[in-house]
Amino acid sequence: MSIKHTLWQLLDSYHVEVPIIQRDYAQGRSDPKATQIRKGFVNSLHDMVINVGATQDLDFIYGSVKQDKLVLLDGQQRLTTLFLLHWYVSTGSGKSGEARNKLKKFRYETRVSSREFFESLINYSESLILSEFEGKLSDSIKDEHWFFSIWCNDPTVQSMLSMLDEIHNVFKASLIEGEELWAKLICSDNPPITFHFLNMQDFSLTDELYIKMNARGRPLTEFENFKAWLQSYCEKENSMLVPERFWHSMDKEWMDVFWRLRNTGVYEIDNLFLRCFKSIALANAVKGLEIPPKKLDSTDDELVSALRDNVYIPNQIYIDRSSFNGNTLIELSQFLDFMYQIKISPTNSRGSELWDQCSKIFKGILKENGYLEQARFYALFRFVTERNIKSEWPESDLNELSDWLGVALRLINNTAIDSSLNYGRAVQSLKGLSTLLQSSVIADLGNLNVKDIPFFSKEQRAEEILKASLVVGDHSWGPLLRRVEKEDYFYGQIGFILEGSFEKSKESYSQDKFKEYGAKAAALFSNDLIETNDFILQRALLAVGDYLIEPLNSNYSFCEKTKVSARFRNENWRKVFNDPDKVGYLFTLLNNIEEGREREGLIEVIRDADTKDWRQYFIDYPETISYCKKRQVRFGNDDSGEVYLLKGERMSGYHSGLKTYILYIEVKRSVDPRLKEFQDLLQPYYEVNGESERPSVYFSISDDIELQIEYAEEGFSSTVFDYKTDEESTDVSLFDTLGFIALKELMDKIEAIEVKPDMVNETDEL
Repeated sequence: MSIKHTLWQLLDSYHVEVPIIQRDYAQGRSDPKATQIRKGFVNSLHDMVINVGATQDLDFIYGSVKQDKLVLLDGQQRLTTLFLLHWYVSTGSGKSGEARNKLKKFRYETRVSSREFFESLINYSESLILSEFEGKLSDSIKDEHWFFSIWCNDPTVQSMLSMLDEIHNVFKASLIEGEELWAKLICSDNPPITFHFLNMQDFSLTDELYIKMNARGRPLTEFENFKAWLQSYCEKENSMLVPERFWHSMDKEWMDVFWRLRNTGVYEIDNLFLRCFKSIALANAVKGLEIPPKKLDSTDDELVSALRDNVYIPNQIYIDRSSFNGNTLIELSQFLDFMYQIKISPTNSRGSELWDQCSKIFKGILKENGYLEQARFYALFRFVTERNIKSEWPESDLNELSDWLGVALRLINNTAIDSSLNYGRAVQSLKGLSTLLQSSVIADLGNLNVKDIPFFSKEQRAEEILKASLVVGDHSWGPLLRRVEKEDYFYGQIGFILEGSFEKSKESYSQDKFKEYGAKAAALFSNDLIETNDFILQRALLAVGDYLIEPLNSNYSFCEKTKVSARFRNENWRKVFNDPDKVGYLFTLLNNIEEGREREGLIEVIRDADTKDWRQYFIDYPETISYCKKRQVRFGNDDSGEVYLLKGERMSGYHSGLKTYILYIEVKRSVDPRLKEFQDLLQPYYEVNGESERPSVYFSISDDIELQIEYAEEGFSSTVFDYKTDEESTDVSLFDTLGFIALKELMDKIEAIEVKPDMVNETDEL
């Protein structure tokens, strides 16, 4: 039985999906017939919406409902036009925020690019002021930062843009009605546009009938279309060298590789094949580019981004960019054969170990779309194909691959590769480095200079060359280095430990010191100790020296334990590791604790601390560090000697004052019987945001009287507020009690906190 609906009512009940079996959206096509139909249809819709009481029925919509998802069988064209109309009117009348969640329930699955355009159109609608656009709306949409020009090659997107131009042309003048126009469109009492929905599930119709009613079968997947094109392209291009068993292996051995790398419960692997091909095309796109100093050309940048994101790309672009040429398919064949051999039929004891290492890298590009994953994959792909490595090679040769991956991944993981530009630089540097390490990865690397390896972190390049030279001089360094490199937080960057083990008197690196420092540092920066609830590592370091690092915005940082990216790691503990003065405090600490008793050693250092300056208060009161969610503080830009504890990163956010916060803590936990009365009167600490007020400690003396203690240039000051008379006074003589005397003693003690002069900021940026 059919039910009369509006689109808005339908979306109340279901998530509507245009399935992959459906053809492209056609009502926006540019041919004369489609143009005539489009103009007449949109004008008719406008008349129905504008004229209250008018109504138009769009006949039957067919679909199959499973749970709350309606898969369209027939009616795609009409419903898509209605969707675009609802998007336009909601955006133009300022109701996009209200409409967004419901509009998101209408999805296109015919192509990835169609779906992404739909999603972006909804998500960024609030940035469009439709009433201000003259001319074609589609031109303005294409100029938006979120629009990818490659979408213009999708016929569904092209058609939608044409339809939006027509809707804008007809409805723009009516946008002046604002919310009233929106209310007319979605009203349910006498709706202007309706249709009859027939749930085919009620009739137990089979998928066979579904296909017959659409007059066609299921379309090929994007990869199947790509594969068919590639075969045809290879037959026409004499330069394309295709291994004899290439196409056969795609359906046999290599399919088994991808099957093993798929997500559990996923039985479709075409997309994994496609991601692999696009990753090869991605590397080819940047290998020969002239990389500019600041950013890629916009056309290059769009292509690189599209290949990385695995969006639909027309085959002509592959041809224009020579994405698959010459030996590309030979190299791909070598790589996939290698992956198959080390998993399916390894003839070497290293097979299982290599599969774990290589499959993790390969899986990175099949399941993620980051530039970091792509750079790791290129490092693996480049070396395997350049050396034509096979699993039956002697173990010594497979060790070369392991050595290469170790060096390449440490370079990659410790460098910020978060843009198309940096990805291009990484690929070109890896390509050049692999050609320099033809004889032996470690031996050849030890003879290089830092300038021979462009782009990557200078510190990491120098470290890799140093480590290689040590191994060449004494092979026993190899296992020692690998043992420390594998520690989780270091990501292989252990140059600071090597520098700490250098003995100037002997002009050499001590293996004994390296082992000792490596073991202790690994323990300190393990998940157990790097950031405990009571911050024993940070407090112990403060006990031996001022290790705080200076990030942006004039703040100083205790360092976060973040592992998010190389950029974040470099802004935290790496700044300590790579600063000769700061890292000196770390080695002083390492020398004061015993291996195997690191936790106990930190606690002993904290217990014996006597810095006689501001550090002592952070050491004695771990709550002060805990308050700082981003682990950042700011030293006052006045003579007060105050230190501000930041909840975020700016003074415009919530913050506390170190001295008043300590006063609050001391009063709250004091066992001094004289302070009992003030403990009972203590209010929650008063944190502030901005500079209009100072953070303070409050005591509620009575229902009408309150005592405030704050800290300014002159030191602690006390103010009495009488809310009954609405008066305030600095006269605290009424508190001439033992309790107030004890409170004053606390304030005098805390006022003695000293602040380093060079930490006082010249300006206080909000």
